[in-house]
Amino acid sequence: MLSKKELEIQILCEEFYKVLGGFDNVISFEKKVDAENIKSAVDMLERNYPEIFWLNGYSYSYYNHTTEVVFNTIHNYKPETLKKMNTELYHKTKEIVRITNKPTDYEKILAVHDYLVSHTVYTLPKSEKGRALPHTAYGCMVEGKAVCAGYSKAFKLLMKAFKIECGICSGIARKESHAWNYVKLGGNYYWIDVTWDDPVCREKKSEFEKWIQHDYFLLNDDMIFRTRKLNKTGDFVPSCYSVKDNYFVRNKLFFKDYKFAEIDKLLSARVKEGRIEMMFESKRDLQNAVRDLFENNHFWNAKIFEAKNGRKGGSVSYQSNDDLYTLRIIFKINP
Repeated sequence: MLSKKELEIQILCEEFYKVLGGFDNVISFEKKVDAENIKSAVDMLERNYPEIFWLNGYSYSYYNHTTEVVFNTIHNYKPETLKKMNTELYHKTKEIVRITNKPTDYEKILAVHDYLVSHTVYTLPKSEKGRALPHTAYGCMVEGKAVCAGYSKAFKLLMKAFKIECGICSGIARKESHAWNYVKLGGNYYWIDVTWDDPVCREKKSEFEKWIQHDYFLLNDDMIFRTRKLNKTGDFVPSCYSVKDNYFVRNKLFFKDYKFAEIDKLLSARVKEGRIEMMFESKRDLQNAVRDLFENNHFWNAKIFEAKNGRKGGSVSYQSNDDLYTLRIIFKINP
């Protein structure tokens, strides 16, 4: 049950949504509205309604027991421009939902994740006053350019379209402000960070750049908080303890310890793809895998590299994540 203050904030948020959804930017109340409640309601609006992408701060004033809140619009766009952009976002949302509408919620979440990674370039906006479009769902989905806020708002908007519970959280990661999502699946909450699964964001010009990664796809608390700290706010923060639907667990690519035989099987099963990926339970096992496979050259003992007509070997490159204990390998067999 909501407290009186929480209820007031929720009602305020809905009022703000009505005004902004009508492409107006001024709302008045015949009473004095607490400044802290205004801020909380605006924060709630941004988290829950990413389709209102044009909000760019606000100001408020009191006069004769009346409160007036004036919202700023991104780039000072006029209502006619915002209506056109809103229509673009609406149609883009419908298009992506059509493309990613899979049979199960897990498949929907995976398809949306992969779509955003494939169609978005991590783009730091030019230095300017106020918010830029890469911070918005519009920037991510329509223009294909986003920072973490844009990725997380786009993911939230698409989950909302699928009626899958989802939220946005923020904090500090690698000494910088960062935003990511949580999502509910099969009665369990999971963390998901679309931004950090976009290899273009972190590995420019790498041969792994076109590989859609899933290191941050449906993580539990232990996994996600190796790399970040949550902001201390009054926002709902889920308890994420399950790994049942983690990408690597679900696809039988999660190993409690390193065994060469398991890697050998994976290589044989993925010869056509020419790449494999896996997650280990501990950093020690990841390090053991890298040491044995590449430093000790045990990798070349795999069955796929057995001599044929006197020839043996091929080429290999690998990439590891020391935070999530994942390993990706790209390989090629000599003809």
